[in-house]
Amino acid sequence: MSRPRRSRALVIVNTDFRSGDGDAAFGARRGAKREAEKLSKRLSRLGYEVKLMHNQTAKEIEDLYQQECRREHGEFFVSIISSHGEEGVVLGCDSEPVKLTWIFQILSSEKCPALTKIPKIFFIQACRGGELDCGVVVECDGEEPEPDCFSDYLSIPPQSAVMFACSPGPAEAPGGRGTAPGPQPPDDPH
Repeated sequence: MSRPRRSRALVIVNTDFRSGDGDAAFGARRGAKREAEKLSKRLSRLGYEVKLMHNQTAKEIEDLYQQECRREHGEFFVSIISSHGEEGVVLGCDSEPVKLTWIFQILSSEKCPALTKIPKIFFIQACRGGELDCGVVVECDGEEPEPDCFSDYLSIPPQSAVMFACSPGPAEAPGGRGTAPGPQPPDDPH
């Protein structure tokens, strides 16, 4: 009697970034490692086979997704990337971009038959540039959303769910990179 295949989760968390010349780039993402480890433990308790990877270069990230195409999968595949980013890309720890569309293409039914008919769930925790966006309202009453509601850089594959999340860290100043505008202290009259 064979054992049922377990659903898989790939968790990539980049916390320390270097530029091409080896200098520190961007700020360290304090707390991200701890959050990813907690998330990995939770997924394991839910029965997922979890692969947790820290500080991956752009090439290593692409290679990890290529490897997933050669693995056996259970009912679901969960992908979690926590990193710095820009519109349509996440950054490797080498500060090089990885296009999200490239990741989605790697895992498409055409290029990854192992994941055909298996729901793929993507959680991407990364900024999408230095500017604040105003957000969008999407009606979910059966009508199609406005064509310009989502990023022009994304082409989400069938049988996939993608979630973008961005929350301010305690060290970030109000209105800084990746923060939402919030209550501001009153101006000092002096």
